[in-house]
Amino acid sequence: MASSPIPDFNHRSRGIMKTFCLVFLLVAAVAASEKKSEQKAEPLEKKLDKRGLLNLGYGYGINGLDVGYIGNAGAIGGAYNVIDSGVLGASSYGTIPLGERTDVTRTVTLVKGVPVAVPVERHVPYPVERPVPYPVKVPVPQPYEVIKHVPVTVREYVKVPVHVPAPYPVERKVPVPVQVPVDRPYPVHVPVPQPYPVEKHVPYPVKVPVPQPYPVEKHVPYPVEVKVPVPQPYPVVKHVGVPVKVPVDRPVPVHVPAPYPVEKPVPYPVHVERPVAVPVSVPVDRPYAVPVEKPVAVPVKVPVPEPYPVYKTVPYAVERPVAVPVKVPVDRPVPIAVDRPYAVPVERPVAVPVKVPVVVGHEYQSQYSLGGNYYSH
Repeated sequence: MASSPIPDFNHRSRGIMKTFCLVFLLVAAVAASEKKSEQKAEPLEKKLDKRGLLNLGYGYGINGLDVGYIGNAGAIGGAYNVIDSGVLGASSYGTIPLGERTDVTRTVTLVKGVPVAVPVERHVPYPVERPVPYPVKVPVPQPYEVIKHVPVTVREYVKVPVHVPAPYPVERKVPVPVQVPVDRPYPVHVPVPQPYPVEKHVPYPVKVPVPQPYPVEKHVPYPVEVKVPVPQPYPVVKHVGVPVKVPVDRPVPVHVPAPYPVEKPVPYPVHVERPVAVPVSVPVDRPYAVPVEKPVAVPVKVPVPEPYPVYKTVPYAVERPVAVPVKVPVDRPVPIAVDRPYAVPVERPVAVPVKVPVVVGHEYQSQYSLGGNYYSH
């Protein structure tokens, strides 16, 4: 059997297509690289014309390059190294021998800032606890109990050792009657109003609403068992009485023979120790804040009972005035002139229409009757 030529043709067409795609990708990559080089690269003349290497201005030297005192277009070389076999004459800078190699260099000083460490203070936030006042409900008993503190002087007895000579005199107080003058009684006159008012309270019925049927609350006691925990065995504390001698300061009767010698006391100095304040330095590390609770005033409405007046209606007699005709005697009637308004006729003008004849013609004449005279126009 003969092989079909169709598979061989497909294989060749696929190879041609692969080579065509590779060539297209290479051409696109080369074109992109050329575009980038054209955008980034700048001509040498543009760079050197902008700089001015030897500070001689623009337009001097070779191809616009500022070469200083080296020469002009007749010299051979670049911007830094120029080699010439002869002597180049310049019209404005003089003659410069160029028999050997000449190095032209330019020193460029770059000032760079050196970083110095500077202390920077940063504020670090930290939580601060602040007391926030909030209302606190305080239970207030009703009625409100008010405790008033009244200062009371209290005497404190301090026992001081006192030297008592023995034997010592005992003073005995004997009561003596003293006459006190008393004023005599005198009559006092008390004014009493006449007639004397007597207030009599008259009871009257008052209706009180009573619910029907009337509830009657009856409290019935009932036993309530309360369990009290008792430890087992139960400890019993027994108090044993111990006699304690309590010293009591009281005079002791001493037999003194009579007559007896009496010593006259002579004052003598007594040394009394008095405390002297001595400053003591107390070492304190450092002052520290101490939280102090401040009471917050909370308004509390306290109902204060106040007396209020009670008015009771008491019936009483009321005298009402009654109109009684009273005859007043008059001697005789006297005529009195009284001015009264009366009607007066007033003349008022009344408009009356008057007909005036009008003549129609070439001449316009108007006649007005004014007091019997005629006017023509």
